[in-house]
Amino acid sequence: MASALASSTPALRGRLFFGAAVAALVVSMQPQCARADEHTNVATRFGPVETQAVPAAGAGLERSDIRLRGASLGQVDGNAGLVKLSVQDDADYVLVDAQLPDPQCRHRFTLLRIGPGDAAAMSQPFGDCLTGFGARRAGDNVVVQLAREGAAQVHEFVWMQDRMKELSNVLTRCEAAQLTAASRWIPVESAQAGRVVTGTGRAWFHTAPLDECKLPTLFVIPGDVLTVLHTYGDYADVAYRNPRTGRAAGGWVRLDHLADSAPKP
Repeated sequence: MASALASSTPALRGRLFFGAAVAALVVSMQPQCARADEHTNVATRFGPVETQAVPAAGAGLERSDIRLRGASLGQVDGNAGLVKLSVQDDADYVLVDAQLPDPQCRHRFTLLRIGPGDAAAMSQPFGDCLTGFGARRAGDNVVVQLAREGAAQVHEFVWMQDRMKELSNVLTRCEAAQLTAASRWIPVESAQAGRVVTGTGRAWFHTAPLDECKLPTLFVIPGDVLTVLHTYGDYADVAYRNPRTGRAAGGWVRLDHLADSAPKP
């Protein structure tokens, strides 16, 4: 069956995602990380990290004590949650998200570097008033992505000694989601790459594996056969060629629109 590829924009005939060559990174938070993804304790290769509430003195601000293997690394203002960033590195990284009482500025972040061995470091606070979005590696650096609530921009911060330095490039949410996905997607072997579009209605292409990144004029329909290159979360990174027109396109399609293989004639 021919696809209803409605777009006539030449740029959409090739790959639709950004070809970011970044090292593998497994992040325990998805883009737009929620408090539900956070914990008061996480396991690392070098021992458990936990946060304990420190009672406020008088009318003072509540604080949280960040502890590694039972020993204090330091305290942060607010009620802190932990998100582990498991990277292929000599160290493990844990993001501390301190929730503040100010409704106009609810979050402040700290990054922990745990290991190798008994080594541990805690960054200065950063990212005031932003929210967790994702993380990735760029060369030897760990990059944390934070977004402002209600805004379309994502800010990136890189570890520099004991501080997190904000990078000059501000990304769109779709660009940031693509960079994160490219650092942790799962390649699909060619023998399992053939998929067929199922269900009813259109299966829309996206520039990144995020619902808001849908392309409004590019889609496939039930019966179309795609090649899956990678998977990430609820999405597949696919390549498609229309058998009738020869037009090619690629991007992200939701996995729940795809069957494992095309039906045999």
